[in-house]
Amino acid sequence: MHEDKRLVSILSRYPDDHLLKRARVTYGKIKLSMENPTIGSGAPPRMMNAIIAGFNIVANNLALLVLPIVIDLYLWLGPQVSVQKVLTPMIDETVRLLQQINSPELAGQMSVISDIWNEILANFNLIGAIRTLPIGVPSLMSAVRSEATPFGPATLFQVPNLTTGFAIWLVVIAIGFLAGCLYFSLLARATSETRTGFELMGFLSKTGMALALTLGLLIGLLILLVPGLMLVSVIALISPGMGDFALLFAGFLLIWMLLPLIFTPHAIFSLKFGLVASAMTSVRLVRHFLPGTGMFLIITLIIARGMDVLWQVPPASSWMTLVGILGHAFIYTAVFAASFVYFRGGIRWVVENSTAARPQEIKT
Repeated sequence: MHEDKRLVSILSRYPDDHLLKRARVTYGKIKLSMENPTIGSGAPPRMMNAIIAGFNIVANNLALLVLPIVIDLYLWLGPQVSVQKVLTPMIDETVRLLQQINSPELAGQMSVISDIWNEILANFNLIGAIRTLPIGVPSLMSAVRSEATPFGPATLFQVPNLTTGFAIWLVVIAIGFLAGCLYFSLLARATSETRTGFELMGFLSKTGMALALTLGLLIGLLILLVPGLMLVSVIALISPGMGDFALLFAGFLLIWMLLPLIFTPHAIFSLKFGLVASAMTSVRLVRHFLPGTGMFLIITLIIARGMDVLWQVPPASSWMTLVGILGHAFIYTAVFAASFVYFRGGIRWVVENSTAARPQEIKT
């Protein structure tokens, strides 16, 4: 706890890299788990050491798996909510109007679009919205609606109207977001050597900052995506090939803009930073370790998504799906824990490599 407070003091007093390098490290080392040291003194964070440490931390703290397992078990065996009955007539009417105002060639394509939407709605479970982003609990069963369980056909409720569906969606989103904040808070505590009790006010403060981060990202994405998609559509009308290239370029540009903020939740839940300070710390770390950070994210994504192929092989009607749920919870929790380990190692490296400054300049 004292180490984190000293770190906050250092980085908040010296928010700029140039000033940070003038600060003397007076707080000591930011330690990771005693059982899982991953980075030597003076060394930048290492990808494989962080990944191994993440798996070891989860193996020693199996309670971290409770939230993802409970959520997936409910999505698998519990009642499901569908919006197909409400939205299908609206989609059919929209497609009919588009067929009337377009040429016969485009009218045929509208029928294909209608079939695609009907397929999506048939496999959509409104409760799956409990998997929130960027802060949320990983879930294997949130993407699709299972039609059968080992106990028989799945229980399905049709939403009677849009108002009810929207209300259910808001409640599910709220539950998923709170569960995600709790999940990240538990991961932050598990990857820190210091063991402290649960503080309700501290958790609520972090939840508020996480909510502000989520809303900020959502608004920013809307501001960027709406004109961006319009521009891509215009380019696609001129040249379909150039439209595909423009869409690919826009995707890479969006990733390039969001990547520096990847560790913002880690700073919020690990170091008691404010929202702006957390975002700036994430940007600073990614800038310092960009090649390594990019490789770390790619490798962990390959591990997590690659194993998903295995977990999704059993049908929902088989008890082997339980093995997939357990495996998915362990792999994803280990990957998230590894990201916290990598983040803490990066923070320690930045501060340890600061040049000397007068000790009295830093108030601890």
